[in-house]
Amino acid sequence: MINISNTFFKKMNLYAIWFLVTFGLLLQISASSVQGLNQYDDNFYFIKRHVASLVIGIIIFNLVKSVSYKFILKFSNTFIVLITLSLFLVLAYGVVVGGSRRWIDLGPVYFQPSEFAKPIIILWVAHKLSELKNEHSHRYYLQRAILLPIVCCFLIYLEPDYGTTLTILGIFFVQIVFSDIKARYPAAILSLSVFPLYLFANASDYRRQRIETFVTGKCQEGVDLLGDCFQLNQSWIAISSGGLTGLGPGTSRARWGMLPNAYTDFIVSITGEEYGFIGILILTIIFLILIISFYGMALTTDNSFKKLILVGLGTWVGLQTIINLGGAVGLLPITGIVLPFISYGGTAMVSIFIGLSLAHNETLYNE
Repeated sequence: MINISNTFFKKMNLYAIWFLVTFGLLLQISASSVQGLNQYDDNFYFIKRHVASLVIGIIIFNLVKSVSYKFILKFSNTFIVLITLSLFLVLAYGVVVGGSRRWIDLGPVYFQPSEFAKPIIILWVAHKLSELKNEHSHRYYLQRAILLPIVCCFLIYLEPDYGTTLTILGIFFVQIVFSDIKARYPAAILSLSVFPLYLFANASDYRRQRIETFVTGKCQEGVDLLGDCFQLNQSWIAISSGGLTGLGPGTSRARWGMLPNAYTDFIVSITGEEYGFIGILILTIIFLILIISFYGMALTTDNSFKKLILVGLGTWVGLQTIINLGGAVGLLPITGIVLPFISYGGTAMVSIFIGLSLAHNETLYNE
């Protein structure tokens, strides 16, 4: 019964990913064309890079999913050390874009270590928390699991990238909840983290201003539409202009410079403009199916390591979907978190396929 249920969720997972990747390609052809023409005199500049990252991700997925997970685990220590060092290098030598130092210039591409930190931390935490034995206390295993991920999160916070920091913290916190660690430990972590996270959120004038803009609700009142509320107001205009069924594929007006970051942070606004409320609804339902499938696969397995990998992936997709969609419609502060499989971002696309290769690793089902 477990194998049948797991197979069902696995198929559901793959079909949802196939739909999102395909729909994302259609959206990027429209949303990124104007920016490509303006910056590089090539309508297809961004879509070509989007396709390239997608192809690389699919190749990695098909290669890694066939590699023994026991062999992969031998390098988990190496991976976490390398990504930690990469995050140090970003702070020292990274490229500043939009006020944040998040990328390392590798010539033809920009490498964003914080994106690769997500699958590596998921692997690391799952590995350490699945090793629970009676020879040590639960606190011992918990400390081993979260020490380096917390260091990585702090380095990402310094870039600064508070949205990604919160996302990664949320991912491995949910992994802890689903592990065999005693419930009092995640409860203590949650209660003790509220005040530090509040302080970190208010440590920057830029973040504090965005939070105040959201809390005060001045955008809903039509205040400062050319200032703090400009992006959100343009997002609302794009979505509302699409109505129920949208203006049609490739007919977005917001992509012509009215909506900043239309092909990354606000890709859902283009979805609403071109495909209407129905388009956003379908997209949301598919993401919900994808998230449910991850948790369904986790709950129908008796392998602790596999369960924690799947929970991590489901939480990753879930948090980024909620944060991105919530920011685009004004239900959450705008953070710059991309929408998985849909938004433009080479490192983000490749990293999530690395995560998928762990979730669908064939040896986890056969060994």
